[in-house]
Amino acid sequence: MNNDLIIVTNLGLLRAYREVKGPMDRASHLELIEEFKPEAAHEKLSEQLTDQSGRFPKGGGAGHVSGDLSAGERLNLEGEQDRRVIVGLAQKINGLLVDGEVTRCRFAASAPVHKQLLDALEPEARAKISQVLASDLAKIAPSELLEHFNRAAS
Repeated sequence: MNNDLIIVTNLGLLRAYREVKGPMDRASHLELIEEFKPEAAHEKLSEQLTDQSGRFPKGGGAGHVSGDLSAGERLNLEGEQDRRVIVGLAQKINGLLVDGEVTRCRFAASAPVHKQLLDALEPEARAKISQVLASDLAKIAPSELLEHFNRAAS
């Protein structure tokens, strides 16, 4: 059996396909082996942070307390959420690629995160990646994916 994988991802969706070679008279096709949708990527920040922790009274000093609360600092919560999603995606990819039967992988990730994802992978997994595309192909039909990779390789 052919153990070449194609992994396509963005922050909200990861799909892994196994390339299945057809008989001599048929072209290769892709078989979906894994689909992962990180929950945190699909929730609004306000849905994740619903309580009022970290909120402080507005006002002119310690003696003055009004009913309004300030929001405090956001401390780059969106960036931290993205970082956590990237780490989760990298763990999923590591799990797929450290399998001893996988020999090669072609990888596409959306441009804003592909470098971060590659850096988060284990060296053993990264060594199996033979082609990298900085394109968001996660929602492309499987029948078109091979064409994208082959066109980029030539």
